[in-house]
Amino acid sequence: MSRGKTLLLGLSGFVLILALAFYNGTEKIEQDLKLRGETALAENKLQWVSLEIDGRNLHLRGEAPSNKMADQALHLLEALEGVNRVIDEFTMLTGKDATTTLPVDAAAWSSSIKER
Repeated sequence: MSRGKTLLLGLSGFVLILALAFYNGTEKIEQDLKLRGETALAENKLQWVSLEIDGRNLHLRGEAPSNKMADQALHLLEALEGVNRVIDEFTMLTGKDATTTLPVDAAAWSSSIKER
């Protein structure tokens, strides 16, 4: 076999292995982050938080009983190893069935997204 054919065959194999690793790895990373995130929330009695994973980004949803509890959930999940961004999509429980869609933190959007 010529050197060119050998290199082409090797490169094709490498690309195939890389594609399979990426395809299978993404799902496992998301599952791991979801499991660790939900466990941390449950241990801290924050069952009102709904956690959705998009790659290494976490979307937090739910009706926050207070600013303090919303901040607690944000900081707890920001501390998880492997998290890229934590996005606060909480609504604030302000009274009987009254909610707002604004971020619960006074610093608005900048404090609700964490980049590493």
